[in-house]
Amino acid sequence: MTKETLTKEQQDNVVRWIARGYDVHEVEFLKLSKNTSTGIYLLSIRVNKNESLETTIPADSLSDFDSVEGELLLGPIDIFQKITKSNQLEKHEKIDINNIKISYLED
Repeated sequence: MTKETLTKEQQDNVVRWIARGYDVHEVEFLKLSKNTSTGIYLLSIRVNKNESLETTIPADSLSDFDSVEGELLLGPIDIFQKITKSNQLEKHEKIDINNIKISYLED
């Protein structure tokens, strides 16, 4: 049985979703797990090398991460509010992530 993971492209999509709404310079993908009782995938991330900016993104399927278009509301909201952009982009707007350092999940 092979371990399920996200492709680099899927992880880039998550970074795009985050960057549309938040001022980020680094995103670290910590862990991908699956809740065996609910079947929900849980993607743990850290933003801007700050342990207080760690959160988990739930998904019904790994294919949920396939779309370039998207946006995320990171929580707890009061913690992530300090890096929320005043002019957030819509989920369909293009965003350049070349200046964001990304630490991907290991293969």
